[in-house]
Amino acid sequence: MQGYNCIMVYSHDGEKLLLCKRTKDPYKGLYNLVGGKIEKGENGYEAAYRELNEETGIDSNKICLSHMMDFTYYNQNCYVEVYVGQLIEETILCEETHPLHWLSINEDFFDDNRFAGEGNIGHMVEQVRIYGRGIKQADMQKSAIRPISLSVTTMGADGCKGGWIVAVINKGNLRIDKFTSLYEAVEEYPDFDEFLVDMVIGLQSDTNHIRPDTYARKIIKERSSTVFPSPCRQAVYAKTVADAYQENERVLGKKFTPLTVGIIPKIREVDIFLQNNPPLKNKIKESHPEVCFARLNGSTVLSKKSEMDGMEERIRLLKQYIPELNLHKVSALAKSMKCSIDDIVDAIGLAVTANLVSQGCFEVIPENPMSDETGLLMQMIIPK
Repeated sequence: MQGYNCIMVYSHDGEKLLLCKRTKDPYKGLYNLVGGKIEKGENGYEAAYRELNEETGIDSNKICLSHMMDFTYYNQNCYVEVYVGQLIEETILCEETHPLHWLSINEDFFDDNRFAGEGNIGHMVEQVRIYGRGIKQADMQKSAIRPISLSVTTMGADGCKGGWIVAVINKGNLRIDKFTSLYEAVEEYPDFDEFLVDMVIGLQSDTNHIRPDTYARKIIKERSSTVFPSPCRQAVYAKTVADAYQENERVLGKKFTPLTVGIIPKIREVDIFLQNNPPLKNKIKESHPEVCFARLNGSTVLSKKSEMDGMEERIRLLKQYIPELNLHKVSALAKSMKCSIDDIVDAIGLAVTANLVSQGCFEVIPENPMSDETGLLMQMIIPK
């Protein structure tokens, strides 16, 4: 579902509303609000300020936007976010494509012979007049159960077809990217403070090595099957699946499930990446989304991620930290990035957890983790 925005800009005295006069279809010749398309990876406020600056020259130093309302058009597979702000002082405008005009707030904005949107502009103006301008970004952040730290860059990555979905919380703003490798992610964000990955890090080479899997299963007993058995190092680097099964049984005395087979290529990819980049060893750490959601919820989240109810429940948990998050936005991103909704939700959950880690609100399981034969800690980082 594609996202768009409309931005209602009031003059510094509050008596006029800024509109553009459309020079092309749709709505050619009619007055419309400024706004545009929300680009992949942008949050709502980032997109609104960008579009406003591109179309009018107004930047965030001249206005403070509030998120007032949204429209969802299921028949057009899109949604529109509406932002409202009042200029701090008189400002010289810079037109992009459509001429800009200040109109009195007493105009009949329901007149569809003059105004675009089939009456929606009039509806928005009335909403502002009767109920106010909505929620400022800072106020949304204050409503969070534990405010996200605005001074750090934290990342969460979940494997997907063709690469990795990476959620980044940079100075309080959420961004979602898709990378073909973790190398690309680190190259894009080299100065990250915390980076959690939903993938096995630290591999057993013998039965004396203890991984965090058993500890994680105890935390989410009702959904312990979501913590897949971790293969040994010898199995990860085996040439064939049959060899991998054989090596795991030889080294650890047990088999692993077909689900584990499916993630062995990613396990190997992460291990090779860390071995080739020693400064990132034990800086990029393992976590598990379902264990994180359980901790954020106070108990195991019993709904399944494969069902919409499960996605909505997890998004509700994340909204406590990132209030602007909603299922429509996540669904639209998943479609544009050609990944599953749960890939994005899991990555965001890990980025939120990483932010909590930066604030000291975390736990390591097991409490005193062992290192594997290459020096990687066999641990999971989860919220306290």
